[in-house]
Amino acid sequence: MQRDGDQSRIILDILESVDRDGIRPQRSRASEVGIALGLVNAYLKVCIHKGYLRARKISPRTYQYMLTPTGFAEKSRLALSRLSTALDFLHDARVSYAVLFAQAQERGWRSVVIITASQLAEICAICALEHDIRIVAIVDAGASKERMLGVPIHGGFETVTEDFDGAVICDLGDPGNTRDSAIALLGADRVMTPAFLNIAPRAVPEAAQ
Repeated sequence: MQRDGDQSRIILDILESVDRDGIRPQRSRASEVGIALGLVNAYLKVCIHKGYLRARKISPRTYQYMLTPTGFAEKSRLALSRLSTALDFLHDARVSYAVLFAQAQERGWRSVVIITASQLAEICAICALEHDIRIVAIVDAGASKERMLGVPIHGGFETVTEDFDGAVICDLGDPGNTRDSAIALLGADRVMTPAFLNIAPRAVPEAAQ
């Protein structure tokens, strides 16, 4: 069963998809929203039941879906809620990285490597500059570009030739494993993770206890 947040996201995506094109094939709509075809049909029925959509049969196998006034209002409400959540996330990220780089300054760090070329990397880089800490490189094995924020992107630490004091995690996908992998290469004292990512404490091998 999907969580309330996931349901709200899907309903908003469905309403926005219908607003753009009420007649498009359901398979195409499923691809756009990123859910299974059966779920698209189920959510369309939910939206009709809630009064967000109306459906009109225009051929034996084709329906046209249209937003109702209630649907337009709900779409606006959900969009504002999504924006508010995104802004809260950005604020939390900014505060966490500011605290992290203040701690890095106390350690005497002057240069760092960012791990993962995500959207967080931009927030991280801004906070680093505010604390007079230079970004030497971004390490991301899956990156499709060579530079980001004017900084070279490397597939691994082995190709970073410039010295750096530590690394900062900016991975949204699997930050825990990214942190553990970085610690295995650099040591725990050279890897910092922002608090807002809520990563579980790193497990210590029994042999090291």
